[in-house]
Amino acid sequence: MTTQNFHQRFAPEGEIALHTMSVEPDRGDTVRCRARISLGKRSHDVSVTAVGTISAMSEILYALGAGVEIVSLSQAQIGDETVTYLRCERNSQQCWSYGRGRTGDEAAVNALIAGANQLG
Repeated sequence: MTTQNFHQRFAPEGEIALHTMSVEPDRGDTVRCRARISLGKRSHDVSVTAVGTISAMSEILYALGAGVEIVSLSQAQIGDETVTYLRCERNSQQCWSYGRGRTGDEAAVNALIAGANQLG
């Protein structure tokens, strides 16, 4: 399988696209996440407080009606990037997805959106 085929299968572009995201520490162990995300042709500016970046993106996706459950998560460091592999589930359907990023959180968010796009 070529890199391009792998990317098309496990990290396809779809209805959901993250344009911007900022994460700041909040009270206790929580973070405040602000994001601009598109679902189809509509863009949404959303803000949530959650325990961690992955949890925040999960809440954002659920609020947009595109939520997925993370069944399994694995991360690896490849050079200066982190790669995250997720097993995601929605309505008893499952898929594998992956994402890359400068940090583990960025890679996990990208993989979560890829999973939501596959199960959409």
